[in-house]
Amino acid sequence: MSLRHSLFVSLAVVLLGCSGSTDEPEPGSLPGGGGFLAETSNDGGTTDAGTPDAGSGLAGLTRIAPAEYQLFYLVDGRVLGIGSNRAGQLGVGHANPYNQVPAVDIALPANLRFKDVAGGGFQSIALDVQGRVWTFGQNLYGQRGDGTTNDYPNRATTPNNGQPYLILTDSTGATFDNVVAVRSALLFNMALKADGSVWVWGMSGTAIGNTLGIAGDGNTAPRNITRPTRVPLPQGVNIKSFTTNDTSIFALDDTGKVWAWGGGSANETLGTGKFKEYARPNLVNIPARVLEIAPGGTQWVVALDENGSLWGWGLEGTFLGLGPPQGGWYPVSTPVKLTFPEFGARKVIHVSATGHVTHAILDNGTLWGWGDSALGEVGNGVMLDFATYPTPYSWDWRKYQKMVFRPVQVAPGITFSALHNTAQSFYAYATATDGTIYSWGRNKTGVLGNGVRPTGDVAGRPDSWNVATATPVPAHRLTTGTDTPSK
Repeated sequence: MSLRHSLFVSLAVVLLGCSGSTDEPEPGSLPGGGGFLAETSNDGGTTDAGTPDAGSGLAGLTRIAPAEYQLFYLVDGRVLGIGSNRAGQLGVGHANPYNQVPAVDIALPANLRFKDVAGGGFQSIALDVQGRVWTFGQNLYGQRGDGTTNDYPNRATTPNNGQPYLILTDSTGATFDNVVAVRSALLFNMALKADGSVWVWGMSGTAIGNTLGIAGDGNTAPRNITRPTRVPLPQGVNIKSFTTNDTSIFALDDTGKVWAWGGGSANETLGTGKFKEYARPNLVNIPARVLEIAPGGTQWVVALDENGSLWGWGLEGTFLGLGPPQGGWYPVSTPVKLTFPEFGARKVIHVSATGHVTHAILDNGTLWGWGDSALGEVGNGVMLDFATYPTPYSWDWRKYQKMVFRPVQVAPGITFSALHNTAQSFYAYATATDGTIYSWGRNKTGVLGNGVRPTGDVAGRPDSWNVATATPVPAHRLTTGTDTPSK
């Protein structure tokens, strides 16, 4: 059983006590439940999403931000959410559990505009154009950033998790502003400020998790960080972009160097080979200027350098495209240069990863993918049939049940310009050069933007709504949703 699965089994137990079900709830049209929350004051960039090129299908879209159960579209400064509201993570003003299809605006004043948004596990985060941060969703571990771990799921009355909360102060009491980018992990949130500093809050290790060390201050004790706390990077280090897998943080400075921290003492995804130093930022040794970092799940990381080459490391080298394991899980503790004869002489111009799969766009616009495609995540038509494999619904997050060990081309004949994926998702989005948006993979809560609103028995047939082939979708332009029972 993977760390991610262990975490969600434990989280399901927590949510079970609140909602009475460990499956995604039935969808429906629920009332709004009240505005936003704001803290009372006494005195009254990015590497994991990409920005699509201009195109007829984009219609003001500037960001697609996937999470595991929810997804956000940033359109003309508005944040639209689609998918599950199980813990209030859609920010629609209430925390009643349901699946929202099509996407709707989060519950904030109509004149407020945003420049970034991200989703993680059961929490989400948005950044307005004034550099202020708003959070919504689960707060069991301080993800809201309000100084508490008060959590209010499954309710429409005030307060509830679905009411966006404005963070006014950090852990020192100073005003929390001048933020330029936000990201969200499995159980914590992150912010990048204009001065190059990184801030974190949420879970830094508990009995059910192993996210120790995210604060980067050397403290390895399990704790909840309930207000934004600055990560103590070495003097002179100026971070320009950052990203995360479930449990670790990866940051790119203005010289193209990679820094990594978090994940606990058993972590092998930091790429430093020094597991005892996980609670402080460490340099990752890549002998070239890095442009993008793409961590996948909790098990592997791929980086793209300025020469168009990929570097990889992590616990499971099979997810790096190194081929079938020769005993064990093929651990790669420090970065190795990845070579793919499948690419010929072409260079990589963009790389991203999901919970199970890595995707890359080459300089001729072709899209390639490799990894575990049990849920259709590669996008080349490969997935498990849970009705027959090997008995109905026997898949349990084990590895290599539908593994694509080497890169295969996805959607041949289409020229792509951008990828929009995170380690929290088990589905993928990509934008073609003509502005068409494609999606594929797990659609458990309707996040693929294809109009399907899943209903019925989620556990019985989890592949009923999945899409194994990269398919054009309306995405943010979708206006209706169709209730679709499991089969």
